[in-house]
Parts: sequence; C-alpha cells; structure tokens
Amino acid sequence: MKKADYSKIASLYDKGRKLSEENITLWLDIIAKYARAVPGARLLDLGCGTGRFAIPIARELGYRVTGADSSKEMLAKAREKDKAGLVKWDLQDAQSLNFPDKSFDIVFMSFLLHHCDDQEGVIHECRRVLEERGAVLIRHAGMEQIREDVAHTFFPETLAIDETRMYTVKRVEDCLKDTGFTGVVSEEINQRSFKNSEAHLEAILLKNTSTLTMIPQEAFERGVRKLREYIKKNPDDPWLVHDRIVMTVGYKR
Repeated sequence: MKKADYSKIASLYDKGRKLSEENITLWLDIIAKYARAVPGARLLDLGCGTGRFAIPIARELGYRVTGADSSKEMLAKAREKDKAGLVKWDLQDAQSLNFPDKSFDIVFMSFLLHHCDDQEGVIHECRRVLEERGAVLIRHAGMEQIREDVAHTFFPETLAIDETRMYTVKRVEDCLKDTGFTGVVSEEINQRSFKNSEAHLEAILLKNTSTLTMIPQEAFERGVRKLREYIKKNPDDPWLVHDRIVMTVGYKR
C-alpha cells in the first residue's frame, strides 16, 4: 500500500486540517453519545496525530486519554500542544498494540484505517484492548462519501490511491460484526469544514489530505488551477465547504 510520509506532513498538519470550535463541540457530543461513558473512563485515541481530538476529549469530557500514533513527529507536535499534560502520549503500531488486554473503555480513531495494511487486524486489536461492554468509535468516510468530493474531483489521481485502501461504510460495519462487536451503527454527519471556498483552497495548497502528498506535483498543480477556476465561477457553492463524515460504532459483548 502506498503511504504518506507523516514525518514531513507533521509540521503543517494542523494548518491544513483546522477544526473549528463548532466542529470540536459537534464531535465531542457525538463521542459522548456513543461512548456511553462517565468522566474518568479510559479512552485510547488511536492514530491521534497532533492531538486535535485527544486534548479536547480529555479537557471537556474528562476521560483519561491515551494518544497513540506511529509517527514520532506527530506525537512531538501533540506534546507541544498539550501544555496542561492532559494526555498520555505513546508511540504505537495500530496493527500490533503493546497494551494489555482490557486496557480501555473506549477506542476512538479518526481517519486511521485507510493508512493500515491490515485493517481487520487493527479492529481485532481494538477489541482485544477494550474492556467488556467497551465501545469502538471510528470517525471516517467511505468511498461513497468521498468519491465525488472536492479533492477527488479536481485531483482524480487521488481517487486511484484511495480506491485501493478506503472501505465502504458497510465494509467497516461488517468488519466490526465479524470481529464480534455488537450494536454496530453508523451516523453520517454533514460537517462544514471550511469558512468559505477560499479557505478550502488555502487548505488544499497545504496538501491537507494525505493523498495530495502522494500524487505527482504536475497533477497537483493542474488540479489547483482547475479548482481556482471553479471557485472563481462558483464562490458560494456549498459543496466547496462541506464534508460528509461518518461515525461507525460497535460494542464489545
């Protein structure tokens, strides 16, 4: 599987993937709804990146959060941001976690699975480290959500990459069920990701999705030109500022 180099992405990651306070609140409410946990619950943010979810989860929901990622550079950025020391940060391979069985009450991951060679193995590891009645919360987008989004429309080379690694929502649900999770459910959220179309263009210029770092520079520049032209003609198109994102949840029984 072709992979992005997060040692190079880390320094610009947050600039290209800003989460508004409204969106942080939106996702914290969704996490709390499906986690069914009380303050003090043990949550693993698997593939935590720079901690953009781990830190507010610890601060606002009061969970005991461990942020795990395979990139030393991303974890370094996370530690810099966590000035209050709210989160325990840990270098981990999601496909082979070194946590003991039943270490957590909740496992949360955001756009992680498609970066892993053994996606089913990751889900098995999630179940292993979960306490009985624990919840796995997967924030992601299936091919049905992303196939016609802005990035894949103007940078079609990214579609060829993602078609080899992105699951449909149903396949994620089936993986959870096959691994023994019950109560599996998915909720699609229409998230306003950008203030306006120009903000989206600025994020694109920072290569805000990992696949944009994996296509030839010539293809990237061609896509930027076409996107600029589209924005000039359609500056207020809602398609330019919204993303369809899914939360898929299962419970260990």
